[in-house]
Amino acid sequence: MGVLTIRIACAYFAVMYFKVSMRTNPATGIYSGYYRLVESYRNEDDRILHRTILNAGYLDELNTDQLNQIQKILTTKANNPDQPLFDIPYTSDAVVIRYVDEFYNRMVAEKRIDVHAEKRGNKPSCGDKDIQSIDINSIRNKDVREVGSEWLTYQAMEQLKIARFLEHQGWNQQDIKLAQSHIVSRAVYPASELATTHWIK
Repeated sequence: MGVLTIRIACAYFAVMYFKVSMRTNPATGIYSGYYRLVESYRNEDDRILHRTILNAGYLDELNTDQLNQIQKILTTKANNPDQPLFDIPYTSDAVVIRYVDEFYNRMVAEKRIDVHAEKRGNKPSCGDKDIQSIDINSIRNKDVREVGSEWLTYQAMEQLKIARFLEHQGWNQQDIKLAQSHIVSRAVYPASELATTHWIK
């Protein structure tokens, strides 16, 4: 029985990769690959060891690129359990995303990886959450608010002490705030008074 190993170079403490053994699939009667997800890691003696994380089964629908993507994303997620939304390799392949979610949730549920719950204040692990995939190309913004340029302009007015100057001129607080609003709007969104009013609202 031959064994083919598909590896991916990765600079993490633990690296996951697929090992495949050729055997007859009892469901189809076809001689094909049975995959196991294996973790390669260094122990306290600096020895490289291997352990099977989970039996992935027959993955006939996946090609080599997809297998590489899956093992790369799983390696990153397993090594960064406290930052699940960042530094994860991006893919738009729905099949890859489905397998990543399935395998990762299985690894967490079967306690095959450490999710460091204590570092998250004993919050539920990713396996206890309802994780959904989001197509970022389908996201639409409605009624958006911005703050960056407005805040910068306001900070400039604070450094110039414009409000204090107007107060010394006898202006009341309502008029001072209205003046500040006009200064900000003219700096950020120069338009007619009507358009500026709509923009401020």
